[in-house]
Amino acid sequence: MDNTTSLISSNVIELRDALGLSQKDFALLANISSSTLINIESGKKSFRINTLNGISDFTKVKLDELSKSSFTPAKNLREKLTEKYKNEPAVHVILSKEPSIPYCIKYKLLNTNFLDVPKETRQITKFFRDNFGWKFKGNSIHSALRRMTHLVRIEHHPTKKGTNLYSKKK
Repeated sequence: MDNTTSLISSNVIELRDALGLSQKDFALLANISSSTLINIESGKKSFRINTLNGISDFTKVKLDELSKSSFTPAKNLREKLTEKYKNEPAVHVILSKEPSIPYCIKYKLLNTNFLDVPKETRQITKFFRDNFGWKFKGNSIHSALRRMTHLVRIEHHPTKKGTNLYSKKK
């Protein structure tokens, strides 16, 4: 995989994460097939640049931005697009669904001071339920946090066997 393809793959994943959408929903809204999105995100198969037009049209992110190593999705992109598409019911319904757990962790939880002090999974689950009404299973949160070790520190609980504590990396 060449460097540009790798960057685009990473940036499309980051963009989808910033929207809190599943691959299926993102592909639907970008007017591309799920298998095409999987190929773009994996970077294993080549794809035509014009395939990215659907992603660009939906997200309003320019194609040249997707090929930059400095790409960062706009803050509150999900909220901005939800507002933009409020008069398009088919799009608005999808954007109004409960977001993905990686989105919730990266764009909501870690943007607070909640994890400045180590917390257990049950406390994180309660945080999402109390603050946003999102009901996630502890195992799902634990699995997502384990894939985010670049953002979250994981340590064993000193007194509770089999329990982890999660805190924000500084």
